[in-house]
Amino acid sequence: HGLGPTDPRAMHRRSCESFPVISDSVAAAEKTGAPFSAVLFDARGHGKSSGWEPMAGCIQQFHWRNLAFDMLTVASNFRHLPIRKQRGALLGGFSMGASTALWAAHLCPTLVRGLVLFSVTTAWEIRAARRSYLLKCVEKLEGTDPAAAEVVKGAAYTDLPSLEDLAASKLQIPVLLCAARDDKTHPAEVAERLNTVLPKAELLVMDTKEELNQAFPSHLGSWLQRNFSEMEE
Repeated sequence: HGLGPTDPRAMHRRSCESFPVISDSVAAAEKTGAPFSAVLFDARGHGKSSGWEPMAGCIQQFHWRNLAFDMLTVASNFRHLPIRKQRGALLGGFSMGASTALWAAHLCPTLVRGLVLFSVTTAWEIRAARRSYLLKCVEKLEGTDPAAAEVVKGAAYTDLPSLEDLAASKLQIPVLLCAARDDKTHPAEVAERLNTVLPKAELLVMDTKEELNQAFPSHLGSWLQRNFSEMEE
């Protein structure tokens, strides 16, 4: 799910704008006949997550590269699912969740067998330009929810790996990148740049968010069949 910069505690796996399309996508994936199961969770600092509040001032815990370890931990706790015999987990997410998943694969490539990156966040110089907006959200939250303010502050100072580092990592896993050209919060340009440095990436770009939401479920199903047919064995 996304950050929810005005109220991260209200942002959780079911309240995020991506939930309906993710639900439809999981249903479409299950229709492929593969032993596919999806695990959704609330990221650190969001929704019903807990235990982070006493150390909220350590904003590095909310950086995407650190949220990546939470995602990998969740994945490891579901090794009893039908895909347990396969190497690593198929990770994905929307917005902040997508960026978290990319960091997980970049840091621990042997634990990840594929990525679904739906509406990746801003990054690099585009991220730097968004920082002032996020810090204004921090100022508004400090008076009402100081811990939540630290969550957003952490997000303001995080970023994706550089394109140079991603190219050097030579990630040999299938990656599905999805973006909409009318989505200014999740610029298609970021997905297009990522597509140039991820060797096995596939890019789905639509003109509008509505078109992307409509196209994504069936596209995900076909992508899974093309790249993970061994799941049916």
